[in-house]
Amino acid sequence: MGGDHAPEATLKGAREALEAWPGLFLHLVGDGARLEALMSSPAYRFTPELRRRAEVVHAGSVVTFEDAPKVILKEKKDSSIRVAAQLVRDGKADGMVSMGHTGAAMMASTLVIGKLEGVERPGLASLMPNLTGSPTVFIEVGANIDSRPEHIACFGLMASVYAEQVLGIKNPRVGILSVGEEDSKGTDVTLEAAALLREMGLNFIGNAEGRDIWNGRFDVIACDGFVGNVVLKSAEGMAKLIKDGLRGVLTSSLRAKIGAVLVKPALKEFFKQLDYREYGGLPLLGIKGISVIGHGSSDAHAVKNGIGAALKAAEHGINERIQQHLAKLAPKG
Repeated sequence: MGGDHAPEATLKGAREALEAWPGLFLHLVGDGARLEALMSSPAYRFTPELRRRAEVVHAGSVVTFEDAPKVILKEKKDSSIRVAAQLVRDGKADGMVSMGHTGAAMMASTLVIGKLEGVERPGLASLMPNLTGSPTVFIEVGANIDSRPEHIACFGLMASVYAEQVLGIKNPRVGILSVGEEDSKGTDVTLEAAALLREMGLNFIGNAEGRDIWNGRFDVIACDGFVGNVVLKSAEGMAKLIKDGLRGVLTSSLRAKIGAVLVKPALKEFFKQLDYREYGGLPLLGIKGISVIGHGSSDAHAVKNGIGAALKAAEHGINERIQQHLAKLAPKG
């Protein structure tokens, strides 16, 4: 029920996901009567076969963007995001996908589903496009505004497992975001986090600078949540600037318009890499189930890909792999 275009875009994306992955079963959480009415409409194309793999689960309220995240704890215990989290907690679903209130989704994931053993702070990861064509897993981008060294090191470990198991990157190259590539550069927090990462048995190759997010030198880059959120929002703004700027230039004259026709296929492929809808949402790593948190303005295509991201994480047993790595680091005796 969450998001700028819900529940219409959510339902259409859900139908596309069911069509794309025949083994998928979805719990559609929200206003039961409204969802059933929409799904019965020919416009949504929920065939009898698709309906057998889609169960409507009623939730009495919705967390709006004006609400504080903590409303799920008391005032809106029956909200769709909390009900979805309870399905995961109770083992009735492997994961949840939300395009609504980010803070509420993170709170529901952390407090209702619960954290993996050994994880003090779950981390929100973003897949950033780079020159190699394979994304850089950038973590942490907003779940933790103030992170300690051990948190950042754990973010790096969890993202490394995600890169290897879900993205298929063998022996991911892990780095920590800093102000220079020399090992001596950085704050006390980043220097201590780097030291911890070196002891984790990962393919840790040192400090990453801002440019390394985009050049493909690293597969995973870990950082504090405050810095990561600023970088993510800046990247979104820059992508929009490039897209809108090029559109203006390529329509400024007849000659430019002719040139635009020639470069349109290449530009379309390039902008696809910058489109958040292609990734669907951000995985919250470190909780007992799968949680993918999408953009509030997500359309059906983004919803479908967000569901796909959750499905892939579940199929690859991402949490079991993270737990195995954490167990190796736990003190013996």
